[in-house]
Amino acid sequence: MAFFRRMEGRVSDEPMYLQRLRQNRRGKDKQGGSGADSAEGLSAQELEALRWAREAAGTDLRSKKDLSGAKYAVVIRVNSASGTPLSSCEGLPSREALLERIKNAAFMSEDVVGAYEVRGGRPLTIGNEDGTITLKAGAARPGANPKSPDQMLRQAAQDAAERAKSRPRDDDRGGARRR
Repeated sequence: MAFFRRMEGRVSDEPMYLQRLRQNRRGKDKQGGSGADSAEGLSAQELEALRWAREAAGTDLRSKKDLSGAKYAVVIRVNSASGTPLSSCEGLPSREALLERIKNAAFMSEDVVGAYEVRGGRPLTIGNEDGTITLKAGAARPGANPKSPDQMLRQAAQDAAERAKSRPRDDDRGGARRR
């Protein structure tokens, strides 16, 4: 009888696949989320690429694939069976891989929303000249290439020197000139 009392709490009307799905979600919550949803382990440049991808997609990204360590990123939009467009961001290791992914997207009826150079922090404009896909780099996004503290101190010293050159001179008495 004790065996049946222990099993009584486990028996439910839910199908087994729903029970396992709930268990998996509980396990992921304890671990801090799934790899696709978390941004842990991404560098500042990769996080900026992810921000760009969200802006370019215009909607929420459904998946973020291979962005860690990627040199290029591409945002792809696919129409789902329900009719709503789904966007995903994919990281690619080289420029050749990016060009190949853009070519393949045309054959798989996917829309390429945009491309991004992760290390340079620049969006890429995709063009088609005489049947050849071209990529043209745009201006770097602000904050895409963060500076180290040493670089920031050197830049501040240079800016202070420039401001000192253009500041009005004081007279010999130590005060500003008055007219």
